[in-house]
Amino acid sequence: MTSLTTYNKKRDFKQTREPLGKKETKKGFRFVVQRHMATRLHYDFRLELGGVLKSWAVPKGPSLNPATKRLAVMVEDHPVSYIGFKGRIPEGNYGAGLVEIWDNGSFTPINAKHEPISEREALQNITRGEIKVNLKGKRLNGEFVLVRLKNDDKNWLLIKHKDEYAVNTIYDAEQEVSKIKLKKEAPSVSGLKAKKAGKTANDKKAKSTGSKTAEERKIGKFTVNLTNQQKIWWPDEGYTKGDVISYYDTIADYILPHLKNRPLSLKRNPNGIQDEGFFHKDAGENAPEFADVFPVESESSNKIVDYLVCNNKATLLYVANLGCIEINPWNSTTKAPDNPTWMVIDIDPSTGNTFKEVVDVALATKEVLDRAGVTGICKTSGASGLHVYVPMKNKYDYTTVKDFAHIIASLVQEQLPDTTSLERSLKKRGEKIYVDFLQNRSGQTLACAYSLRPVPGANVSTPLDWKEVNHKLHPSQFNIKNTPDRLKKKGDMFEEILTESTNIQKALKALKA
Repeated sequence: MTSLTTYNKKRDFKQTREPLGKKETKKGFRFVVQRHMATRLHYDFRLELGGVLKSWAVPKGPSLNPATKRLAVMVEDHPVSYIGFKGRIPEGNYGAGLVEIWDNGSFTPINAKHEPISEREALQNITRGEIKVNLKGKRLNGEFVLVRLKNDDKNWLLIKHKDEYAVNTIYDAEQEVSKIKLKKEAPSVSGLKAKKAGKTANDKKAKSTGSKTAEERKIGKFTVNLTNQQKIWWPDEGYTKGDVISYYDTIADYILPHLKNRPLSLKRNPNGIQDEGFFHKDAGENAPEFADVFPVESESSNKIVDYLVCNNKATLLYVANLGCIEINPWNSTTKAPDNPTWMVIDIDPSTGNTFKEVVDVALATKEVLDRAGVTGICKTSGASGLHVYVPMKNKYDYTTVKDFAHIIASLVQEQLPDTTSLERSLKKRGEKIYVDFLQNRSGQTLACAYSLRPVPGANVSTPLDWKEVNHKLHPSQFNIKNTPDRLKKKGDMFEEILTESTNIQKALKALKA
């Protein structure tokens, strides 16, 4: 029986993407620490020795504090090719859950005198129940020791040695995960502006794959793979997936400032507007190198959700290629995740309301904001409603902003009691317009300014001058075809949301006056 027999018996390789277990040629002394969100979150510590990965499951993760001894449960040997494995092990399979690479690098097996030893000696030391290593990783560096507990074959302790890499404070591997705000620095939006001009023959490489068309498009120093661009997404109008990609390519300089450093809740419609689609929050797992990722611990699932962050045109087109007709960013940024950049009143009609009534609610909202001395910017939702935004510049937390929105919404509802309601349940409010202030909560999203919507006509969520908010207004006036020209003519009518601010205390005093 080989040391990988147990590994292979536990897995169905028709269902899991984990590598088949076989001994491989030595490629050096390498190590990996994989963060494994299985039934219970743990960290897998693996050393490349003897043509396999000697493996231990560390429930609380490694520590850099020598005073903290971490339990490490020895598990079956894994194949060397597992050193690069990351992804999701499907439900119903052994170890089902998400596997991420937390750290990796090289190591040197050493003796008690801190001198390098051979691979053979290292394997003998494991058999004896104690192995010392000097790690060179991104997070873990310096000397560690694995010591097997007495009269116990499986349970070991992973201990940091006292050296220049050791710390004397509490070290939590999970806190290290939460410290990562963005994976890598993206090129600035301004640096991409020069690329907006026409593409040259070298910028595109089209290739036919049967009935599907794939394209490798060069965006700055990055390459984005675009697929199935001929696919019809609007059957009545004939608009295609390629039209969506082209739209976002054209208006990227206008939408990117409103997406910068904002996690996205992806709404994917890979089969077009007749497909109900699905939300995809944990989209950072397989993100390309040019896309930033923001990890957030989910309170409901007790897991880390890797949100995609769209900081460059390459990511914008990648998201469109995933089937995202609309773009839904957080109200806050990765730099101040608990403090929204804006407040929003979402004017959401029922099927029994006219759009003229929606306009009346928006104008009533403006009246209240004017009384408060507050700037409000209106935009179409792109579907059936209107959004009124108020700049906050991340000064207040979500609860404060939500409470202020509640006050504004209540005053609006008092003005139009026959047509509006603060009741969220459609069944309870009947055919009244919902003046929604609850969008001002952490994690809530609305379609971004200049976002397409998966509705007939390919409407665009469009910022408006208040002079345009009248009974002649209709969401269908702004669509995939005419919005780029409108932007060239009027510029970004939503930029004040990012530059202006509001003093809530002064606004409340003005409303009481």
